[in-house]
Amino acid sequence: MGLFSRKKTEDAPDAVEAKDAATAEDASSQETAPDEVAEVVPSIGISVQAFRGVGAEAGPEVSLPDPDAGQAKASAPASAPAAPQVPSAPAERKLPLAPALPPEQTETVAGMKDNVLLREALKEIADGASNDQLLGVLRQTLQGHLYLRVNGDARAQISEGKPLSIAVVRDGDRSFMLAFSSAAAVRDSVKQETDPSATSAVAQPVTSVLQQVVAGEFTGLIVDNASAPHRVVFPTELLQKALEQAEPELTVKTILAAPRQADSAVKVGEALATKRMWVAVNEGNGSGQVGIAEAQTADGKRFLQLFSHPLEVLALGRGDRPLPFGPEQLAKVLTSHSEMAGVIVDPAGPSLVVERDALAPVLVLAVDLGD
Repeated sequence: MGLFSRKKTEDAPDAVEAKDAATAEDASSQETAPDEVAEVVPSIGISVQAFRGVGAEAGPEVSLPDPDAGQAKASAPASAPAAPQVPSAPAERKLPLAPALPPEQTETVAGMKDNVLLREALKEIADGASNDQLLGVLRQTLQGHLYLRVNGDARAQISEGKPLSIAVVRDGDRSFMLAFSSAAAVRDSVKQETDPSATSAVAQPVTSVLQQVVAGEFTGLIVDNASAPHRVVFPTELLQKALEQAEPELTVKTILAAPRQADSAVKVGEALATKRMWVAVNEGNGSGQVGIAEAQTADGKRFLQLFSHPLEVLALGRGDRPLPFGPEQLAKVLTSHSEMAGVIVDPAGPSLVVERDALAPVLVLAVDLGD
């Protein structure tokens, strides 16, 4: 947690009000503070197909090449609508698409760690952002923590047992929670404010923040609102579907986003014995025969591709369909295919190769099932 003081100025880039929101432990008790400032209209103009089951149709600007999947909207605020883009067939890609290791952890404000993966994904966003870029931001949002901007002293509010008075943007009857990838992004959001009262920032797990958006009757979430064009707006419907498809503790994503340790593969192997994952289902070379995507190393080793979330599948841009894959199913595949060297988790990166010796907790499941 860190504190920031606001400076007086003649111009304010966005109109922000206070809204009380509960902390991570209690995200249900929220009250709206009096609206004392002007309103702002966030631009929501770029549609993106997210993953199966979202439900709402995407707009005409851009879409991914999977006509059977549900669609929902996410956006990069822009001063003018993006020009329509004609979707093209997915290009053949080879792994890895991104570095396997997460970027080095940084602190743009001392003592407050950045959500580096999210911050770097936002750097790719500009006016007229592509589907791949928007999907990249959404999938990288689903790990680590987000900063909330708090009106007043967050420490005092917590110590007094009060709900956090978080800052939101209002547009008539619509309200958008603000979240940030780094403390520096919070500082950028408040430095032009006319209200001289203190502003603070508090870090919360991303699942807690998204749950507050869904439960708090917000229209959506704006990430890094003062960092245009490197900011995005995610509608609540989209975030709700993303949460429904995510493993609640984000165990695997948390391990992959952290610096690699000697036991990282072992920890992932243990998690795979209890957590549902996803596989990428495709039809091969148009043969009509459905198969599960694999990866093969230069020395011929075969690895099953596993994904922590359907968005990780879609990020590859291959037109694959995400399919839920439980620990027992993984155990059966590994047992019936002894030549399989292991699994590669989240090939779009950060990724981790987990070989068979670290998958012992999963293989035990096959023995317990009598396979």
